[in-house]
Amino acid sequence: MKNVLIGFFAIFILGSVSGQCTADFDFGSETYGSSPDPSQGEQFEPGITDEPYYDVLHLLIPTYVVEIDSTLPFAPDALLDSIELVSLVMVDLDDTLISYSLDEMGLQVLCNNNGDSDYPCSFHGGNQYCASLEGTPTISGNFRADITVKGWTTVFGFPFGQEQMFGSLFIDFGVEGCMDVNATNYNPEAVIDDGSCILNPCNLDGIEVATISFSYTETDLSVDVGDLVYWVNYGGFHDVNGDIDSQTGLSFGNPEAFTLPAISGSPSGVCMGSHTFTIPGVYTYDCSIGSHAALGMVGTVTVGVGGCTDSTASNYNPAADYDDGSCNPIVDCFGDLNSDSSVTVADLLLILSEFGCTSGCTTDINGDGVTTVADLLELLSVFGTAC
Repeated sequence: MKNVLIGFFAIFILGSVSGQCTADFDFGSETYGSSPDPSQGEQFEPGITDEPYYDVLHLLIPTYVVEIDSTLPFAPDALLDSIELVSLVMVDLDDTLISYSLDEMGLQVLCNNNGDSDYPCSFHGGNQYCASLEGTPTISGNFRADITVKGWTTVFGFPFGQEQMFGSLFIDFGVEGCMDVNATNYNPEAVIDDGSCILNPCNLDGIEVATISFSYTETDLSVDVGDLVYWVNYGGFHDVNGDIDSQTGLSFGNPEAFTLPAISGSPSGVCMGSHTFTIPGVYTYDCSIGSHAALGMVGTVTVGVGGCTDSTASNYNPAADYDDGSCNPIVDCFGDLNSDSSVTVADLLLILSEFGCTSGCTTDINGDGVTTVADLLELLSVFGTAC
């Protein structure tokens, strides 16, 4: 609560005693606090850029220093004289190297300290105050208030003040629009939802495949492992059949079978269902209704990255999620002792290094159990061969 409360005190760096707000918030039995309170997930209301903005913050200032921070070296009855505002900058959360003053953003803060001090934004301990944040914001974005405050108390009869910077208050300025990420008209710039969201018929966050006439819109779809795909029927009576080929009667041989029941569509779209693809590979599916598949209503979903998964093949792909049958054939190269796909001096030197071996010979290319002149002659007969 310490950071939250002091951070709120600090925002009121501009303004004067004003009737713009009334310090009448009900804090109940609390001895200090703020409203809105970020520790409870509360923030200033978002605003529309280039339109008038107004919001009020209520403050209940603690009476004692230790109510702000119990670790401070003060007696429990040490009075908090006041909180003084020092500075406020608004940091752009999209690029924290950029910051703005309230004036640059078209805003101001009007403090109401109930006439308790000649300094408009100085608040005495043990009292309730308020301030209004108002103006016409000219810059869109998501901002954090970096606020510097100075708290005052008395130590051995002398005033003692200490500054500290806080950043717990956030505010967004932008446009009105759809804020639902699952909607087809989602607007990432919107800070106030205007109720205009158009949700996909399945109301799912995934990849849509539409059925229109006798076709699927994404005939050859590629997705990542774990992606969700949903189908929407915009006309006709169709299903999704990823099990038995409607034209041959044979299994598609998919990594796993999947089906969605037949349903009638409409111009606004009717959700047919969804499938989450967790097993890599290529999936083929069709519409099993009537002759729809023969008319071209067939699609594929490729899940993950295909490639050669045989580590002994020359085109092995360690990043492949599934084997797509592209592995180069492994050719047995007679005389290639070091497996570099050629018979060269390197292979000859291997035989010479083991010449005379009579047990467990790795260079016994003629298979008689020993490495002798016979093996050397066999290698020389294919010397220079590239496999």
